[in-house]
Amino acid sequence: MPRAKKISAPILEKKTEKKPKKIIKTVKKVKPAVKKAVLKKKALPVIIDIIEDDEDDIPEKYFPELPETISEKISDVTPIEKHNNSSDIDQQKKFFSTLITEIKEKNPSGNQKNKHQENDNLDDEPTTKKSVSLYRRLVWRFIALTVVLLLIVFYFSFSKLTITLSPKGEAINDSLLLKVSPAGATGVGETNSDTDFREQVTGTAKEVAVSGENTYQATGEEFIGDEIAGTVNIINNSPKSQALIATTRVLSSDNKMYRIKTAVNVPAGGEVPVAIYADKPSEDLAISATTFTIPGLWVGLQDKIYAKSTQDFVFRQKVKKYIKSSDIEQATNEMNNILLAQAKNNGSSLGKDQAVLYQTLNPANFVISANAGDAKDNFTVKASGTLVMVNFSKTDVAKLAAAKLNLLVPDDKQLVDYNPENITYSFDSFDDKTGVATVKATFSGTMVLKNDSDIIDKKQLVNLNKDQLVNYLKTFPEIKSYEFSFFPSFITRAPRLPERISINIKGLDK
Repeated sequence: MPRAKKISAPILEKKTEKKPKKIIKTVKKVKPAVKKAVLKKKALPVIIDIIEDDEDDIPEKYFPELPETISEKISDVTPIEKHNNSSDIDQQKKFFSTLITEIKEKNPSGNQKNKHQENDNLDDEPTTKKSVSLYRRLVWRFIALTVVLLLIVFYFSFSKLTITLSPKGEAINDSLLLKVSPAGATGVGETNSDTDFREQVTGTAKEVAVSGENTYQATGEEFIGDEIAGTVNIINNSPKSQALIATTRVLSSDNKMYRIKTAVNVPAGGEVPVAIYADKPSEDLAISATTFTIPGLWVGLQDKIYAKSTQDFVFRQKVKKYIKSSDIEQATNEMNNILLAQAKNNGSSLGKDQAVLYQTLNPANFVISANAGDAKDNFTVKASGTLVMVNFSKTDVAKLAAAKLNLLVPDDKQLVDYNPENITYSFDSFDDKTGVATVKATFSGTMVLKNDSDIIDKKQLVNLNKDQLVNYLKTFPEIKSYEFSFFPSFITRAPRLPERISINIKGLDK
């Protein structure tokens, strides 16, 4: 029900004093929206305008009957102005009480109307509840849409993917032909003609004469039977020297007979070692060290001149040594190394920056004391020849090699793992008239992606999941391995904006 709005106390007193009987009271009807608000909030005050008019103009119905609850809460309505004087408040209550009594007397049908109004208010309650439920649903939908919008903004603004690439090193190899000539002939790196593609380096090339001699053992063996091998010492304790011819017999204490291989002359009071053999070799003749008598001597001298072994005799197969062709070939190769070692002694005084090469111009001259197939235990080889010694600057070659490799490296890659000490040199040719030598230098390096390389197109990574990213990166042979760092960590998909994707390239692992 509508309730009275504020009423200025001074106005009420003024009207009642002048014409109390001609007061016209009109009530502004409150709109339906106000009725609904009454159910939800405290009752709103009724606005009453008091004007002077004739009694004939007063409408039949001034106010509907106020419910008791509203009447009781009139005192709860916050007044516009609080009067400190309690008498003014009592006059207002008295006035409203008189006014309500007059309305009831003049408008008996007002009670019925108020009842209808109350029924209308009751009818409005379900509508109000529906409105509140709809409002709540709209509020929750708005909150949900707001959260979704915030998540979308967060995803585009804060999601990030960092890909760390470990490049795979690609080996590159190349070579240069070097023209070695004395300093001042031409500038380093220049050539003498348009058809000469050799790189000029400072150095010298000269001939060195070398020679040498060495003895080598024959390795050929031919089986010719069994034998007993051993050595005895012939001891002479007599006052005279004693000569013994080859094949002289020596007899062991168990009557096993052997013969000496060579003739000996044993001085008085001395002893001489000599090898022995057996006429009929067998395993039982391989005896331990013992003392032997010499049965060919006079019996009176056998206790003074005798033989004694210090080591066991050995039963073995008897072979004949001879020179094989491989022995001669091996001997000549070793003699070439000996000649080379002599030449290197001449160049040992050069600095560490100098690279030195040696090469024989022609095969060395060899003089061999035996031929292949000769039955000899050893043979002698003499050799002589001329070698070319070439020396040049390693620093100059290292610069040329690095420049050549850098020409082979693409713009998006860089040269790494290039070590000038790993350059290998080989002799190519020598001009004895001009004294210019040609040397081949072979070198290698490794190229990897630059740290700022843009080999990866970030637009191709947009919105890809982790498996798709892996499949894409596998198409690049330059990439060895990769790591993904998603932010936030629960997201495993690349951002939709290329600017939110970062590519980092590590250095080459050595």
